Amino acid sequence: MAAMTETSSACETKADAPADDLRSLNRLLIRALKALGDAGQTDLACRIAAEAWSSVRTARPQEAEKLNGALHYLTRSVHRK
Repeated sequence: MAAMTETSSACETKADAPADDLRSLNRLLIRALKALGDAGQTDLACRIAAEAWSSVRTARPQEAEKLNGALHYLTRSVHRK
């Protein structure tokens, strides 16, 4: 039984790896989008964020919500000209 538990844990860890990778990539993307917006490229950053949101909204709603937050950051009144 112990061997089965170890195998199950190993499988769960491998299955979680893609989700962890997506979270890491999304975190990096959001940092880059905010930097792009802060550098005056708000429209471009918003377009990229919206495309990213659209690509993950169904499969990974939690990651989509983070991108939604980035869009709100990018469109706050400080960035508007």
